[in-house]
Amino acid sequence: MTSRAEPRSGPGRRLTLALVACALMLGGPATRLLAEDLGAARQAMARAKEYRARGDNRAARIELMNAIKAAPRLPAARIAQARVFLSLFDAAGAEAELGRAIELGADRNIVRAPMAEALLLQGRADAALAWLSEGPVPAGDAGFAARTSGRAHLALGNMDAARASFDRALQFAPDDSMLWTDIARFRVASGDQAGGVEAADHAVKLNGGNVRALQLRGYFLQAVLAARAGKYSLARNLIQKTGGALERVPAVMQVEGVVEFQLGNYRQAIDRFEKLADAQPYNRRASELLARALYAEGEHETLLARFRGVANQGGTSAYLLTLVARSLEAIGEGAQATDYLARAAEPDTAPMVRLAEADEPWMLADAARAAPRDARAVIPYVRMLVANGDFVQAAEFAEPLAEANPGVPDAQMLLGDVRFAAGNAAAALPLYRRAAEIRLSEPVVRRLSLALRETGRADEADALLVRFVGYSPANTGGLRLLANAYIDRGNWPGAILTLGALHARLGNNQPLLLADLALARLRSGDEATAAHDARLAYRVQPANTLATHMRGLTLTGQGGQAMVAVEMLEKAGAKNPRNPWLRYHLAQAYAEAGKTAQAVGALRASLALGAFPERPQAAAMLRELQDG
Repeated sequence: MTSRAEPRSGPGRRLTLALVACALMLGGPATRLLAEDLGAARQAMARAKEYRARGDNRAARIELMNAIKAAPRLPAARIAQARVFLSLFDAAGAEAELGRAIELGADRNIVRAPMAEALLLQGRADAALAWLSEGPVPAGDAGFAARTSGRAHLALGNMDAARASFDRALQFAPDDSMLWTDIARFRVASGDQAGGVEAADHAVKLNGGNVRALQLRGYFLQAVLAARAGKYSLARNLIQKTGGALERVPAVMQVEGVVEFQLGNYRQAIDRFEKLADAQPYNRRASELLARALYAEGEHETLLARFRGVANQGGTSAYLLTLVARSLEAIGEGAQATDYLARAAEPDTAPMVRLAEADEPWMLADAARAAPRDARAVIPYVRMLVANGDFVQAAEFAEPLAEANPGVPDAQMLLGDVRFAAGNAAAALPLYRRAAEIRLSEPVVRRLSLALRETGRADEADALLVRFVGYSPANTGGLRLLANAYIDRGNWPGAILTLGALHARLGNNQPLLLADLALARLRSGDEATAAHDARLAYRVQPANTLATHMRGLTLTGQGGQAMVAVEMLEKAGAKNPRNPWLRYHLAQAYAEAGKTAQAVGALRASLALGAFPERPQAAAMLRELQDG
């Protein structure tokens, strides 16, 4: 009998059907074959690749959505979509897709580079570096991973590691416009303004549509020029047009802070300067800007908490000392302010040799050896060595830093300072010139003009100062340098003009300025105005040696004021007994007061102390008194 067996029913049959249904519900092999259309997915991925090649990432995103819909368990589609999300700056979306790809069995090595980028874009630089350190990446991702590593290290302030990563990225992608944009940001963050502009220019040359490079090259540099011209609202608008792309760059923080300060927004200025000071703890200018903003906002206790300890150390600027003193006065501690004001009044005789670091010498040395091309690590140690007179060791650290950072003015200045402090102004001169070619700033100009004078090029130094004042007329430091040059050369009309401009800008609360103005006017024959300026200087700061000196000098020869002049000049002489110029002026006051013996003694002391501009007149006066 030939017959077909009938289908059986019963518990066994029902159990089989139940297991199949369960497998389908759980997504087993059967459901993958039925639910995923791999052919459609791969076709959509191919179209997405074509769109990406044309720069149309949004169209590529849609095609990859179709691919994932067709084959939701295909890891390659998820990874491709993550890369598109990164191009659209959707870092969270990229991280989610990459996480799903790993769950579906994707190789972590393939996921590594885009995952690190996704984490970095969300501000998680440490996590990005952790991912990159886990293992290798595919050859095609080597440049991408190196660039991400460089940006992560830059975000964390690891400048040497960032430099090494960017150098490695260039080996794989020398013509990557976005990589050159990152290098531009790195150079600006390192203080290499010229190198930053050069890198940004190269990025634009490689891709004229690179918005971030255009922002760096265009809006930021225009903002700097606008700020220098006093157009602060325009400067702020230009910075805002960068869309925050440069907000972590120290140079941008400084410009933003200055702009907000000049617009009277002191709280916003404090925020910018705090970030700048934290990012560059050895940047003296950043500290002074922050202190100025805190003072303007009335945050005197905060200012003292942050800067009083600094002011207690040697080498602190007169500006910061004055701000600390004024804040002490503001909180009712005027008696404690006196010492800071007295220190601020004395000229800084060694402006390039500073030791203001609280760290132990071995800590500074270890930091410098660990990062020999990082200015933040090297500069404090070199300063300590120079302060201790160890110029050979200082040069061993300053030279590699200058060679590794040819476009960073601070690196060139540091080596120049080592040469100058060692007594070799001729060797310091080319280094200061190189720094000036990169950026003509006040610290560079001060050093270069001093080195020029030391090497017998006084006329060139004067021309440099005139050029700098013309280039940056709002810079009071430049005007002061020019005024000092006029005083040294005996150009009293030029000194009066320059000092008068400073006086109009800074007001009557500047004793050294008023004292110099009194001297210039006295030498020009305007005795009445000179006496007025000297009186103001002494009133502002009676402990100031120069103000006291000028007060006594302008009173000498004024009928009935001889003994007051003697009193002032004796007071100044007690604080500065080895100043031959002051001794000569004291002798003049003694002679006018009828104290011939004291006058002769003061003249002999002045002539014994060395050279000074009025030495011939002092010698002639001594002969006259002795003959009489």
